[in-house]
Amino acid sequence: MNLLALIPSPTWRDLVDIIFLTLVIYQLYVWFRGTRALRVLIGLLVLGGVYSMAKLWGLFLTTKVFQILWQVLLILLLILFQSEIRQVLEKVSPLRYLRLRRRAPRRLLARDLVAACFDLARERTGALIVLVREDNPSEFLHAGQKIMALPEPALIKSIFNRHSPSHDGALVLSQGRFTHMGCILPLSEREDIPEYYGTRHRAALGLSEHTDCVCLVVSEERSEVSTVVRGRIDIWKDQKLLASRIEGWLRMPEVYSPSLQGFLQGIFLKNWGSKLGAFGLVTIAWLVLAGQQTIQITVTSPVRYTDYPPGMVLEEKSADTVKLALSGMRGSVEALKGREVPVKVELGNFKAGTHRIRLSAKNVDLPLGIMIDRVAPEDIKIVLKPAKRQ
Repeated sequence: MNLLALIPSPTWRDLVDIIFLTLVIYQLYVWFRGTRALRVLIGLLVLGGVYSMAKLWGLFLTTKVFQILWQVLLILLLILFQSEIRQVLEKVSPLRYLRLRRRAPRRLLARDLVAACFDLARERTGALIVLVREDNPSEFLHAGQKIMALPEPALIKSIFNRHSPSHDGALVLSQGRFTHMGCILPLSEREDIPEYYGTRHRAALGLSEHTDCVCLVVSEERSEVSTVVRGRIDIWKDQKLLASRIEGWLRMPEVYSPSLQGFLQGIFLKNWGSKLGAFGLVTIAWLVLAGQQTIQITVTSPVRYTDYPPGMVLEEKSADTVKLALSGMRGSVEALKGREVPVKVELGNFKAGTHRIRLSAKNVDLPLGIMIDRVAPEDIKIVLKPAKRQ
């Protein structure tokens, strides 16, 4: 048996389908890499694979259990991951690219922030400052107090003074102003965080996993300044270098104008391993599920008249071919392509004269699982007459 014949032949629609889903899965991986949501998505893919195999092998009880499980699981996922779902919808919304961007901050702002952080590090005073960029972190900010103040170094030191009631929380900077202080951030649930990182670093990681904010963290135990962006922790020793990096993080053009060259480079030149993994995953899913897809084709079938009555000949017939609209599983239907599907009309019970015969599935031999949706024409006319004796 030729195993390649069992593999469905992809059409141009299938290729578009595979490429589109590959881009979606890769982008979801980039957004949720290293987060709890990615681990849950991987678990769901494993469960989906088990369910598909159970359905393919005809495991009735396992299939029913998984069908019930999916109904409950989808509701739980909507409740548990409502923030992640909202985040994805905000990122794919075209409105975020139409609004005006913030102007680049003054260099003095970055220098003042960094100078204050290094002063706190020398004094062994802990601090956590959140610099808001594109994503709005308000849904992840708990407790705290609203303020509206200029980012002065003296104010930063006052807020993170050990005797200040807000020194354990986060200070939020948005559009060149301090807007909140004493905020509690979501802690990261990553298991690969070194033990010497405390609550501030875990909180900064937790926020960076959900937003694009830049978190400045001052460790009172190790007297060091670090940044947390997109789940990555970097320790800084050079004050000027950190100020320049922060200025670069916060600098944005007045209007967003994407570069075609950068877009193409991002698609074809970066993160090949992750993209090939997403492509392989989607391709395997397509190979497993494509054969279960119900499709319809139309074939032209010859009409074969058989089993003539003794002494009779077929003088007239209204059709030599008919069109059949067939539907069924994709693999079974595609196996018929290129093959002749004859329509057999047995004449053994007919007598001389004119007869009208209605065609049905009984006149066609089809593989199991393929059905006839329509026959055109549905009726054919034949004329039988006695054969001439010689």
